[in-house]
Amino acid sequence: MVPLKFDKVWYLPHENRWRDMNILAFRDTGELIFHDKSMEFKGKKETITITRVQSVSYGRQGRDFINNWVRVEYGEDPAQSVAYFADGSMLGWGGILGGTRRILEAVRQI
Repeated sequence: MVPLKFDKVWYLPHENRWRDMNILAFRDTGELIFHDKSMEFKGKKETITITRVQSVSYGRQGRDFINNWVRVEYGEDPAQSVAYFADGSMLGWGGILGGTRRILEAVRQI
């Protein structure tokens, strides 16, 4: 079985706050690959593997008032982590046109 993959994904390791002074809405871009019980983000700057998803939510975050993001809490206490993902295809328009919601549905499957 070929794993589900999204090619142009925006990633944030935490909410993008105004005080962080980030010009871009994301920290890294790359691929999001889904396996049976995990997902992996392979970016230009870093690679993370997500297992043991605790909760998933969808909506605006931080200073990005245009795009919806998928917020994934994963891991186990006390080392629980969070990651945000959005469809970055078509310069972000892919997310507005439903791509980020497709990422949400894929995360809910694991």
